[in-house]
Amino acid sequence: MKKFLIYFAPFVLSACLFSTPNSRFYLLESLPQKYIPSPKKIDIAVYDVLVPDYLQKPQIVLQQKNTPQLKISEFNRWASGLETMIQNTLIEDLQKSFPNATVKPLIFGTKANYIVKLNIEKMTGYFKENAVLSGTWQITSSDGTILKQSDFKFQTDTGKTYASYVQAQSKLISELAQELAQNIAQP
Repeated sequence: MKKFLIYFAPFVLSACLFSTPNSRFYLLESLPQKYIPSPKKIDIAVYDVLVPDYLQKPQIVLQQKNTPQLKISEFNRWASGLETMIQNTLIEDLQKSFPNATVKPLIFGTKANYIVKLNIEKMTGYFKENAVLSGTWQITSSDGTILKQSDFKFQTDTGKTYASYVQAQSKLISELAQELAQNIAQP
């Protein structure tokens, strides 16, 4: 027993002295909208958001500056699935732009005047520089007819923390919601 203690005591002590940092969890947030395009009573449904495979993880992913290498933070994580969080934030932002409308996720049997489909191709950034959100969107009628579609790319300054990066991405989703709202409001 003494030999056991002699050999394993350093491991036990090191485990007590060194602990891993606590994880921090982040949520995207809906922001106030600058543009209220229509008081019409309409129904808008937001289809499941598609994001690239490299973002489908709980860890926040950033790009290394001047390289194609990604930085995956083990201790800075999304509080929920990223696809669902983007969808919910977009729904909240659209609801603010259409205060008399019903905006909800698209589920089987949902009737809506407009269906929004969103494909995120890039959602990344660099500390002390900018955050980027790009992809494609499509607005269809309830019968699947494409009414409008477009590529998008938004970017904004970000600070030097994960919290500032998440705030920057929330701002970019808000800008995307404003672009979608303007396109839904225009015939």
